[in-house]
Amino acid sequence: MECTNFLTHQQIFDHAVGHLLGQGRAALLPQGGGAYRGYCGGCPVGSFIKPRDYMTAMEGVPVRYIGKRSSDTIPAYMDVGIAALRKALLRAHINVYDPVTIELLSCLQNVHDVFGKWEWHERLQSIARQFGLSAQRVKAAA
Repeated sequence: MECTNFLTHQQIFDHAVGHLLGQGRAALLPQGGGAYRGYCGGCPVGSFIKPRDYMTAMEGVPVRYIGKRSSDTIPAYMDVGIAALRKALLRAHINVYDPVTIELLSCLQNVHDVFGKWEWHERLQSIARQFGLSAQRVKAAA
């Protein structure tokens, strides 16, 4: 059996910051909301997903759902997208079984999906503080 070395929270954060600030704008779906993959890039979580692992069923599925069990709170139509997202992130060496990792991914996704570009630096620094991470990549890009 293959031994998987998961990315650290710092590695996840640094990669997401580099992607987000390098892209310089949000990638949105035509009907609204952030896109894991879009014509102008994708969200920070989507940047971890390899093209071969991407499925359109992932779109519209908040990353926080990968840590939840199927229940009444998650619509059944999202099951395929959740499973695909979970598998794609595992293949990217992200520990989808760790609630703190999922929370970090969710915070990074929200920076892209919810906040304006002018707020990104402040939000990313706040996430670094929340998770005890270095914000050096954010400061270097300022």
